[in-house]
Amino acid sequence: MHEDVKLEREIRKKIRQRKKMRTTILTITLIIVIMTVGVVNAQTRGYEIIYNGQSLGCVRTTGIFKTAVEGIEGSLRGSYNNDNIVLGNGFELVEGRVENPMDLETCTRVLINSDIDLYTNGAIILISDQEIGAVSSVEEAQSIIKTYQNLYPNANNIRYTEKTILLSETKDFAAVLSSIKGKMK
Repeated sequence: MHEDVKLEREIRKKIRQRKKMRTTILTITLIIVIMTVGVVNAQTRGYEIIYNGQSLGCVRTTGIFKTAVEGIEGSLRGSYNNDNIVLGNGFELVEGRVENPMDLETCTRVLINSDIDLYTNGAIILISDQEIGAVSSVEEAQSIIKTYQNLYPNANNIRYTEKTILLSETKDFAAVLSSIKGKMK
């Protein structure tokens, strides 16, 4: 009988070892599957660039988009000789799964070739709360006000308001002064 008990113990021990081995293999397999899904999911996550409701493409990180925008704005600032140029006013980055994300060069090219409005951090000139014109910088607005006050020393009703304005809606110094002179007649 002693031999039977010993044999029974050996059988139970082998069964426990098999169960433990199966559990370990199942756990390791489950961990590998979860990690693989996480890595694949992380590699396909990104951001869709939407401008005024139109999709322009996808990027893997927001940094790629921001770097492209900053590069374009830097070039435009040099071209327009204006440090206040801002690219677009209606971008939205929507997080999600992406396929074929753009690299920095492609993103820059897509943004340049898209019909994106140019804005400036400018100012609107007001006389008696009536809009006279928009200029592309606060410094230019201050200069216009100073010139106006030199031309019309008794007039105090001129001021400016800072605003982000479409670049195409701004006027140059002479045009705003002409508008002021037209209002004063």
